[in-house]
Amino acid sequence: MISKTFPIAERLTANGLNLIRQLQQLLLDEAALLKKSDQIALLNVIVEKKQPLINEINQFSRQMAQVLTTETLPNDQNGMLQYLEKAKATGLTAETMRYNWLEIITITQICKLLNEQNGGSIDILRRYTQRSLHVIKGNTQRPNTYRRDGSTQSDFYSRELMSV
Repeated sequence: MISKTFPIAERLTANGLNLIRQLQQLLLDEAALLKKSDQIALLNVIVEKKQPLINEINQFSRQMAQVLTTETLPNDQNGMLQYLEKAKATGLTAETMRYNWLEIITITQICKLLNEQNGGSIDILRRYTQRSLHVIKGNTQRPNTYRRDGSTQSDFYSRELMSV
């Protein structure tokens, strides 16, 4: 059966590597733009490009899962390594596919880290902007308190800073 799924899996991993490299580049571009306060419009363009790319990566993941399921292997990294060993045992040349798969894993880990860092930067910028607006509007945030249901509550009160 692997002789039938191997060409499909080989194309999928090559395509998956291309997709994950594109995502990595978008995340690097996003990180660079987050450091420049005057590039918000470009940041929005990157965000709009990421979602369709993530959808394609999810499709790739589902397709690889189908290949592994067809070969009765687990749908995880170990299953893929077993698939590659099975291909090698049947005489199929799987070195390019093995390289692509290892690159996908490595770049995915880099993307995860970049995404976490970008998310942290966005959160810092959001909090900075929120605090700036409160100062401009004369609103001061009271400390968070807890409601009976355990959720947090922040109250704002307004104080006139000056009048003319």
